[in-house]
Amino acid sequence: MRRTASVISICAMFAGAPGLAAPSGPSVEPEALEHYSYCVAEAKDRLSVFVLSRQILYRCHGDVAISYFNYLGHAHVLDRRVEDETGVYLFRTINGVGRCWNKIFDEARFPVSAFGCEIFVDI
Repeated sequence: MRRTASVISICAMFAGAPGLAAPSGPSVEPEALEHYSYCVAEAKDRLSVFVLSRQILYRCHGDVAISYFNYLGHAHVLDRRVEDETGVYLFRTINGVGRCWNKIFDEARFPVSAFGCEIFVDI
């Protein structure tokens, strides 16, 4: 019942006003909802849920994040390369709700491959 309620609330969140097109809004394709749901579920299972001032942040890693990152690539979401003191990342936007990343270099600029996704839900 709990998972069903989560999926229903996710679908409700993605539903827009009737008759209005939202090309830049979140995807309601079944595959997109599935990846979203798996990421949120993993974040809950691994206690990787953070209450911020106006949002709840769900963070997933590992196979779930790899799958979501690859799905975004197949959906033709472009990579955005970001370098900072913690390393070099490739970010792919989850339209309207968050992002996934692949960390390709660590802080010493040695090659690595670490995946993660962040989903933000307004409260």
